[in-house]
Amino acid sequence: MKSARYYPFERNRYFYGKLLTVRDFESEQKYMNDKRRLINRLLSGSGVVCGLQVVAVDDKTISVETGVALDSSGREIVVATPVTQKLSMLDGFSNNEYAKDVYLCIAYDEKGKEPVHSIASSSTHSEEMSEYNRIQESYRLFVREEAPGPSVFGLLNLAEDISLVYSDSQVRIWQRTPRYVNPGGVLEVTIKVEKALQTANLRLSYEIFSEHFYPVDGGSTLKVSFIEPDHGQQTEYEAKFLLKAVDKSEVTGQVMIKDSVVKLGVGDKQTDIETGCVNTVQIVDGPVKERILDSYFNLTLDQYMESITEDCIYLARISLLHVGSTFMIEKVENVPFGEYIYNASVLYQLGLLEREHSEMRFTARATATELPPGDKPEVFVNYNHENNEFQFQVGVPQAKIIVGDVTTGTAEIELETNQRFGKGYFSDEIEHGLGLGPVFIHVGIEENVDSETENNGPYSEQIFYGVNEVFQKSPFESQVPPLSIGTVVYPNTGTFRIGIKLQAITKLPKITLRWWAYRKPAEVNLDK
Repeated sequence: MKSARYYPFERNRYFYGKLLTVRDFESEQKYMNDKRRLINRLLSGSGVVCGLQVVAVDDKTISVETGVALDSSGREIVVATPVTQKLSMLDGFSNNEYAKDVYLCIAYDEKGKEPVHSIASSSTHSEEMSEYNRIQESYRLFVREEAPGPSVFGLLNLAEDISLVYSDSQVRIWQRTPRYVNPGGVLEVTIKVEKALQTANLRLSYEIFSEHFYPVDGGSTLKVSFIEPDHGQQTEYEAKFLLKAVDKSEVTGQVMIKDSVVKLGVGDKQTDIETGCVNTVQIVDGPVKERILDSYFNLTLDQYMESITEDCIYLARISLLHVGSTFMIEKVENVPFGEYIYNASVLYQLGLLEREHSEMRFTARATATELPPGDKPEVFVNYNHENNEFQFQVGVPQAKIIVGDVTTGTAEIELETNQRFGKGYFSDEIEHGLGLGPVFIHVGIEENVDSETENNGPYSEQIFYGVNEVFQKSPFESQVPPLSIGTVVYPNTGTFRIGIKLQAITKLPKITLRWWAYRKPAEVNLDK
C-alpha cells in the first residue's frame, strides 16, 4: 500500500442524472475497504486469527495449512488451500551458512485476474490492449534470514523499554526492562543476544548502576555477564538479572551501563565497546497494568498507526542444520513472536478470560518477618482503599537443624570347631554408649584380608552390608560364609546383643561384625 492512512473518509453521493466514472466506482470500493480495515486494525490488531500452521514435510520442504490472518494495515490474509513449497524456492532464501534460524513470513498481496479487451484503450492505441477484469486478494510467502528488531512490534514499547547495546553484521545485543514498577518492587533486566551461527562463542560482561535501583543481593552495581555454552550452540540467547526499586513513588529512574563500556569477547578476541544504552523505568503507585492501559489510550490516532512498521506476519522460525553446502530442516516453531489475534467470546467460553469489573481490580504486596522456631506461622492482611491494594504481612518460623547421635564399634563371635548347619551363635551384651532408650542398630560383616598373602592395597579391609552371598563367584567374594544377622536392643540398660545363624559350614574360628547405633534426632534451634 502506498499509504496506511485511511482517513478522513469520503463516500459517494448519488443523485439523478449523475455521470458515474471509474473514479466514482473506485471511491465506493475504497470507502468500504478503508472503513473495514481501520476497524480491523484498531479493534483486533495484527496476527494469526486461525490456522496457518507451518509443518516440515521433509528435510527441505514446508507446508502452510489453511487459515486467516490480519496484517498491521487491517487487511485480511486468507490461505484457502494448503501450500507446499521447497524452502529454497521461496523469495529471500539464500542458504546463508551463517544463519541457523530463518523466518517464514506472510504478507497481503493483490493480483490481476481475467484479462479482457479494453475498448477505450484500443481507441487511443493502434495495438490491441487488455485490462484485468478482477483483482484477486491474495498473499505472498517469503523468507527473512534475520530476526526482527523490537521496534517492529511497536506497541510492546508501552510495557517495555528496549535499548540496543551493540550491533554489527554478526552480533546484536539488546537490553530490556519493564516501563513501570511499584515502589520497593523487583524488576527484571533481560539481556538478549543474537548471533550468526558461524560466529565464535560469545562472552559478555558489564555493570549496571542506577540512582533509583539496586541489586537484590546488595551492592551498588549489578554485574551482568553471559558466557555462551560450548554445546548446543544457538543463534539467540536470553539472560535475566534482578534489580529492586527504591521505596519512592512517582519518580523516573534510569538503568545505565557503568562507564558506558561493555566487554565483549568473540572467540579469542576481547573488545571494550562504548555504548549509550539507557533504559527508563517509572516507579509508580497502583497497578502497573492500569498505567500501561493509560499509556495505550493516551496514544493519538497517528501515533497508533505509526507504531507498527511492517505489514508481514512471522509465521514460523525454521531451524536449519547445515551439512556442507546444503541444509536440512531441523525444527519448526510456529508464530515465534506470539502474533495471535484472540477471539474474546471463545476465550470466555473456555474459561481462559474472565469478565472483570474495574472496581474489582486490585494489587497485592507482601512482607515477611521471622518468628522463633516452633511458633505457628502468622498472616496479617490490610486493605488500602485508595490504591485498591492488599498488604500481607507473613510471619515465618525459623528453620530447625536436626541433629542425631551415632556410635560404632565391632563385635567378635566365636564359632565351634564342630559346626552344624543352621546353628545360632550370639555375642556378649554390648553397650552402645547412647544412654537409655530405644536406638537403631545396623550391622555388617567386617573382613580383614591378610596383606602378607594377598596384595589388596586399599581393599585389604572391607565391610559387607546386607546379603554378602551376592558377591559369590566374583572378584569381590567374601571369605565369610552366607549367614543371617539379627539384633536385640535392651532400652532399659543401654545395651544390645547380636545373633548370627550360619547358612554354610566354614573353617573360620570367628566372625567379626561392625555395628552402628543411631539415636532418634533432636531438634536444635538456629538462634542458639
